[in-house]
Formats: sequence, structure tokens, C-alpha cells
Amino acid sequence: MNRTLKQQIMLIDDDQDLLEEIADTLELAGHRVMSFERADLALPHITSQFNGVIVCDIRMPKMNGLELLDHAINLDPELPVIMITGHGQVAEATMAMKAGAYDFLEKPVAPERLLATLSRALEKRQLAQEVRALKGRVGEDQLSARLIGNAKSTQQLREQVATLTPLNVDLIVRGETGSGKDVIARALHDLGPRGQGPFVAVNCAALPETLVDSAFFGHEKGAFTGADQVHVGYFEAANGGTLFLDELESMSLNFQVRLLRVLENREITRLGGSKNIKLDMRVVAAVKGELDQLVKAEKLRADLVYRLNIASIDIPPLRARKSDVELLFMHFCERAASLHQREVPQLSAPLRHNLTRYDWPGNVRELKNAAERFVIGLPLQWSKEPLQNQGAELGDLPLDDAVGAFEKSYIEQALTHHRGNVTQTAEALGVPRKKLYLRMKKYNLDKAHFDTNG
Repeated sequence: MNRTLKQQIMLIDDDQDLLEEIADTLELAGHRVMSFERADLALPHITSQFNGVIVCDIRMPKMNGLELLDHAINLDPELPVIMITGHGQVAEATMAMKAGAYDFLEKPVAPERLLATLSRALEKRQLAQEVRALKGRVGEDQLSARLIGNAKSTQQLREQVATLTPLNVDLIVRGETGSGKDVIARALHDLGPRGQGPFVAVNCAALPETLVDSAFFGHEKGAFTGADQVHVGYFEAANGGTLFLDELESMSLNFQVRLLRVLENREITRLGGSKNIKLDMRVVAAVKGELDQLVKAEKLRADLVYRLNIASIDIPPLRARKSDVELLFMHFCERAASLHQREVPQLSAPLRHNLTRYDWPGNVRELKNAAERFVIGLPLQWSKEPLQNQGAELGDLPLDDAVGAFEKSYIEQALTHHRGNVTQTAEALGVPRKKLYLRMKKYNLDKAHFDTNG
């Protein structure tokens, strides 16, 4: 196997003569060696990124080899550690192998066996590092496919999500309506260690207050009138996975007290039941607005915020990352075109300009809806206020785009006037029919769209 990364061998032995002898043997064989006479001195150099193998004596003062092995295995179970034992120390060698050592060598160490064992261990380590790097790249690719964009704030958001995904901590996702809080929650679940478990999403704003306890805690048969069978609540359904609480601020303060107790104790009792049910779940809560303002307005309890806000993710609004708008719009256009089995229409210069000029108060959700309307041929609807007319925008466009926008608009007006008749339109514009056809193809204009007789 080609070792594209330079691997090292960490050699630890309190016998200085043996240490130097083994180091010389390894260096003559072309290996890079780090030597330590004490195990505790080697600890700072042992990390999950260490690309190599550890060779360590078992019997050493202060910190013995078994203690170092335990430290290394806890840090990275895939890190090969080869133990050196004295002649006849079978019990210690057996303990080392049970504890996770890759292999053991008996003193006096035979150079041939040492090099052969190291060769296998280094190959194992190299393979593990390559697989780990590949998994990392796959994770990054998956995250980029979910959180699309090249704006600096989008890149920072991906980095933050990538950092928090493998951690088993509850957290708060804050963002405006339509900003994609559910997308973040789903990415944290799917790409994290709980990805094979259930993902339970709850729209807290849609739950009537009278049904909240039953919905979350579940109930036993006969717990109340109409409880004809056992019902598993959201908490229990999310066991082993992730519970996503959308619009947490819409929940009553009384229920927030009970939620806090569940988060602290990680157990529940169904309504009408007596059995405590242990919970193993990650809670991701989504809110709109500033946390301190929500607490001040008595929409959120301060103690619940303290408990959930171990980590938090703030999603930037779409207006703060305008450079991502066209990329996102095209992404949603392609999805809509696939869904409706249509071609993606060409984006005109004015439309491209409008996309980045508009503030998108509905954020990504509004942009997605606009893309679908565009693909199926419906006029775009701006939820906040209409953009300025095209003529007023042209002065802000680059010259080539402005000229193209004017030309397309002028041809459209002529085709409309002549009801899609290309011959009459070409004569009116004073251009050959072939030239007009080329312009129509350039601007994706179909004469049938202008034929009001059809």
C-alpha cells in the first residue's frame, strides 16, 4: 500500500539502550521514529490524528504500558499499539491483548519480527485514516448538498453544523420563518450518530393545549375517557433518535416546566401509568426571534433556555446572503422541473436582477415557491412589495444585460402585437425572419405563447 502521508512510529521504553537499539533498527529500515523514555512524556503526542503506530514496553515506572494503552485506545480505538513484554510475561501480554493491543513482542525483540509486525500495523493504520478521511469528505458533501451556497455566512453555518453534528448535546436553532430550521435539524440527525434512529418533528404551534400532555407523554389504555388503547407519545417515539421541537416559543410556560423536567431526568411516565420509561434522545428546539426577547416577553422560560442552549445555531436570513439566491433558485428550479417533468426556463437578465434585489421576507421557503411557479409558467408573486418596473432597473444592470433585457422586451411586445406571427413581426422590426428566429431562440421565446387565436 502506498503511504501518501508520512507515518511515524512512537517508541516508548525506559531501557535507554534497548530504546536506542530499536530506534536504530527502525530508522535503518526507513521509518520515522519518535522516542520517549517515559510514557507520560508521550501522552501529548498521542491524538486521533496521529498517523502511525505505538510500540511500548509494559513495565515502566510512573506510568506503565497498560495505562498508556488504555489512554490510547480510549482516545482512538483504531490506533495500533504494540506491546513489548519480558521473557515469560504471558499474563501481562494476555492482559494487553484483551485491553486492545494490536500485538505483543517478547524480549529480546527480533528485528525481523519487529519490522514485519510494524508493516502490518502501519498498513492497518493507513487504511483506517483513509477511510476516516473519506467518511469526512462524504459528510461534507452531504452537508453541502443540504445547505447550499457559497456566501461566507453559509460556509460558516455548514462549519457550525459539522462541528455540532457528532455531539450528543441538546441545542437551539434560531432563525426567521422559512429560513430552514427544519433542514438544519434534519442534517444534525441524519449525518450524526443517531442517524439510524427515529426523527420526530413536532410543530408545537399546531398542538391544542388540551392535547399537549397526551401528545408528548403518551397514555395508557383507560387513562381518560376515549383512551381506548395505549398511545406512545413524542418523547417515547423519539427514543434512540432526535426530537425536533419547531416553534418552541408557542408552547405554554406550564408545559415548558414539564419539558425541562424531562430534559433533566431523561425519563417519563405515560398518563395513567406508573412505569418510568428511560429516554435516550437528542432534543433540537427551533425558535423565531432573539432568545432574551422571547424570555422577556414570557414566551420562553429562562431556565429552559439555559438547559437547551448548551449549543446554538443562528441561521442567517436570505437577505444577508444575496450571493446564494440565484444558486438556490436554480437548485429549486431543477427539483421542480423534475417533479413536474418540465424543462427549466432560461433566466432573463431582469429576473436574475430581481432575485438578488428582493429582500425575501419568507426566506428560503418563499424562494422555493417562487422557483416552482417559474418552472410551471406562473408569474412570480412577491410577498412583501412589488419590485420596481423593469425600465427603472435597467440603469443598475451591466450594459450587455441591459441591452439584452431591452431587446427581449421589444421582441415580446412586437410578437404580442402581431399575435405570434413571425413574418409580420420580422417585417415590423425590419430584420430577416432567420435573424428573428435566432433571437427568439436566444431568449427562449415561443411564438405559440403569443398566438391569442389558439
